[in-house]
Amino acid sequence: MKANAADVSEQSPTQIASQEWLEHGWPLLETYCLDCHSSDYAEAEVDLSSFHSLAGIQSHSELAVDVISMIRFAAMPPEDAELPESEERRKLADLLDAVVYHATCDLRPRPGRTTARRLNRAEYNNAIRDLFGADLRPADTFPSDEVGGGFDNNADVLSLSTMLMDKYLSAADEITSQVVVDPDTLVQIDKTHAGENLFVIGDTRTGAFGQRYVAPDGIVWFDVEIPVRGEYTIEVRGSSRIESRGKTVTTMHSDEGILRAIIELEYREGRGSDDYDATRITLDPGKHRLFFQATNVTSSELENVKDRDEWKIDVAVNDTVANLTEETIAQSRSGNPGALQTDRNIDEQELSTRYRSIVVKGPSARTRSDLPPGQKALLGRVPSRRGDRYVEVEKAARSCLRPLMRRAFRSEVSDEDITPYVDVVKKMTDRGDSYYEAIRVAISAVLVSPRFLFRVEVPETEELRQKASSGEDIPLSSTQLASRLSFFLWSSLPDEQLLDAAKRNELVDPKKRLKHVRRMLADPKSASLGKQFARQWFALGNLSERDLNEFAKVRSSGHSESGETLPITPAMLSAETEQLFLYLLRENRPIAELLTSDTTFVSRPLAKWYGLDVPSGATDQEPMRVSLQGQPRRGILGHAGVLLLTSYPTRNSPVQRGKWILENILGTPPPEAPPGIPSLEETKTASADATLREQLELHRADPGCASCHRVMDALGFGLEDYDHLGRLRDESDPARGDASGELPGGRRFEGSAELAQLLAKTEERSLAETAVRRMMAFAIGRELRPQDRCFVEAILDAAQPNHYRVGELLERVIASPPFLNHQAEVPSS
Repeated sequence: MKANAADVSEQSPTQIASQEWLEHGWPLLETYCLDCHSSDYAEAEVDLSSFHSLAGIQSHSELAVDVISMIRFAAMPPEDAELPESEERRKLADLLDAVVYHATCDLRPRPGRTTARRLNRAEYNNAIRDLFGADLRPADTFPSDEVGGGFDNNADVLSLSTMLMDKYLSAADEITSQVVVDPDTLVQIDKTHAGENLFVIGDTRTGAFGQRYVAPDGIVWFDVEIPVRGEYTIEVRGSSRIESRGKTVTTMHSDEGILRAIIELEYREGRGSDDYDATRITLDPGKHRLFFQATNVTSSELENVKDRDEWKIDVAVNDTVANLTEETIAQSRSGNPGALQTDRNIDEQELSTRYRSIVVKGPSARTRSDLPPGQKALLGRVPSRRGDRYVEVEKAARSCLRPLMRRAFRSEVSDEDITPYVDVVKKMTDRGDSYYEAIRVAISAVLVSPRFLFRVEVPETEELRQKASSGEDIPLSSTQLASRLSFFLWSSLPDEQLLDAAKRNELVDPKKRLKHVRRMLADPKSASLGKQFARQWFALGNLSERDLNEFAKVRSSGHSESGETLPITPAMLSAETEQLFLYLLRENRPIAELLTSDTTFVSRPLAKWYGLDVPSGATDQEPMRVSLQGQPRRGILGHAGVLLLTSYPTRNSPVQRGKWILENILGTPPPEAPPGIPSLEETKTASADATLREQLELHRADPGCASCHRVMDALGFGLEDYDHLGRLRDESDPARGDASGELPGGRRFEGSAELAQLLAKTEERSLAETAVRRMMAFAIGRELRPQDRCFVEAILDAAQPNHYRVGELLERVIASPPFLNHQAEVPSS
C-alpha cells in the first residue's frame, strides 16, 4: 500500500529512499539481475538477493556501489541477457544510488582504523631535504612502495620489510656523513713565514734571531696557497723599534693594494722579545700575495682617522702597492744576499719595524666553504676544547638536537625526549671520540626513530582514546593537523611556521588554518602536489617504463628543424600534466579546464614536437607556460604523456585511451573483462586490411565485450586525431582514423577538441567528483569507503555554484570531517 502525502512528510530521507527502492527499484533488479546473482546461483560470487531490504544494502554497501557503476556503465546485464530500456537502466541506478547514499550518510560510520603509516620514498626524500637543506635523495635506493587505491601513500600497503629497515640504517649513516663533517679531517694550512724568509721591497737587515728589520717605507710580502674559501687567521709577531712612537701601525694589503687589515705592534726592548697581533680575513682558494707596510700614524692617532675612507677595510687602496711592477717584485724575490746575513749592529732608528714571523692558518671550522652547506645552521653551537677534551658537550648537543628533533618528530620535544640522544654524544666524547662523530651518531638515531619514520595519529589522551573506542568523533590535535597538512600539500615535514601555529593551537581554528593552507600552496614545495598527487592520479609514473627512443628516431614531420632529434624524457611528458594541474590549483580555475585549457607547459623539445613556437627562455628540461590558441590541441587529452601512455608501442589503442578517460576523468573504471573473452588480436577480422574501428566492431559483437566497449571505444576513438606518440594528425594523414563518436544520450562529437568540450559540459560534476575523491584519498592516506560518499557529495554541492574550482575543492577537502577527525562525523540529511 502506498503512503499518503501526510505519511511521506513525516518520513526521513532514508525512509523515503528505501520505500522508493522497494516499490520501483527492487522489481527492476529482480527482473534483470537475480537470474544470475541470487543465493541459488551467484555468478562471479555476487549475490544480490539481500538488496530487497535496507539492512541488506547497508551491510553490503561496497558491493552496492560496484553494482551502481556496472549498471550505469551498461556493463551489466550482458548483451546476451534481457536488457533494460535506457530509462529503466537510469531509474534502477538512481534509485539504488539514493538508498545507498542515505543508508551510509544517515548512519554514523564505525570508528575508522588508525593505521601507523611509514613515510613513503618521496616523503622520506623530501623530509631529509627539509631537515638538512640538501637534496640527497637516499630513498631512491629503497624498495619501491606498494600502491593502494592509486597512491603510494596508502597506509594499508606501506609495510616495513627487513630489507627496508636495513636501508633505513644505512641511509641514516650515509646522510649524517654528508651533512656533518669534522673540520679537523679536512685540509688545513698552518704556514709560518719566518722573518728571514719574508720578501722585502726597500732597505732591510736580518737580526741575530732571524728577525727582519725593515725601513719605514719598506714593504714586506709573501705568497700563500689557499686550499679552500674560508676565514683565515694572519698572526704577526714583531715590534716597533722606536720607544717614543709606541705602537707601530702596519697595514696589510692584497696584491691590488686593497686594505685588508690593520696590525698594531708595540715597542719591545731587546732582541728576544716581540709583540703579537692577529687578524682574520676571508680568502678564496688559490694563490694570494699579501703585503705589509708600516705607516707614520701612531696608535693614538689611528682612533681619530680610522673612520676616513682611506682607512676603511676592503675599500681603501694603497697606491704604492697597487702600482708595484713585476720587475720590482722579481728583484725583491731574488733579494740582496747581504741583507740576509746576520747583522748585530742594526740602526733601529732607520730600520724601525721588526718582523719575527707571519703565520697563516685556517680556515676556521665554521667558515670553510667545503663544509656541508647546512652544517653551520645544524650545529648552532659547537663545544670548545681544553686540550684533548670538549667542554660543555651537553649544552652544545642539546641546542643542536632540540630544533632538529622538533622538525623530524613533527611535534614539540621535551628535555626527557632529548636526553637519551645527548647522553650518546657525551659518552662518545668522554671516551675520546670527536664531537662531530658523536653528533652524527645521535642524528642517525633520530633518523631511525619510529617518531621520524612513522606517522601515527591517535587520540592524545586516555580520555579521548576512551571516547574514540566508544564510537565518538575525536578531532585531530593542532600538532596532528600540522603534519597532515604538510604531508598532503608538501609531501614533507611541517615547517617552523606550521609547528609554531600548532604549538599555539591555531590550526583548529578554520580561518587561521585556511591562512596557512594558502601560504603553503604559494610555497614552491607545493609542487609536490603535481609530482606526487597529479602524477599518480593520472598514472603518469608508468611513463618511466615506456621506451622513448621512438621520439629520437622519428623526425617530427616538419615540427622540428631538419635532421634534429628531440631528446624527450618521461619527466618532460609528466611535467606538462603536473604543471597544468598546479596552474589550475594555484589560479583556482574551474576543474573543467583540465579538459579544455588552451594553456600548457612544455620544455623546448616538447614545444618543437607539438609544432609550437618555442617560448623565449625555454630550456631542454624546465617546462614553460605557452598558449595553444589557434591549435586544436586542448587540455589533458592532448598531452603527449597521456596519449603515449594509452597507446601500444607502434599504434594507437582506442580501448586503452577510453579506459583511461573512464578511470581518471569520469571516475567510473570499467570492470575486468570476463574470463575467456578474446583479446583484440585474437578476434576474427573482417579482412586483412580491416581498420582498427572495424576490428573493434567485430570485437564488440561478442555479448561479453559489447557492454563495456560501447562507451569505452567511443571515448578512445575521439582521440584518433593523435598518433601513438601524441602528434596531431592532419586530415591528409592516411593513418588518421575516424575520430567521431557518440556517447549515451545521443551526445555526438567529432575529434578530440569536441570530445573535450562535450565532457567538460556534460560530465563536469563527474570530473569534479573524481578530483575530490582522489584528493581525499591522497590527503587521508586510505581508500574511500561508501560512508565517505556523503562527505564528497557535501563538498560537490557547496562547490557547484562556482563551477568546482580546483583550489576551492582542495580547501573543502581540508575542511572536511574525514581530514579533520580521527573518526568523521556524517553530515545530517
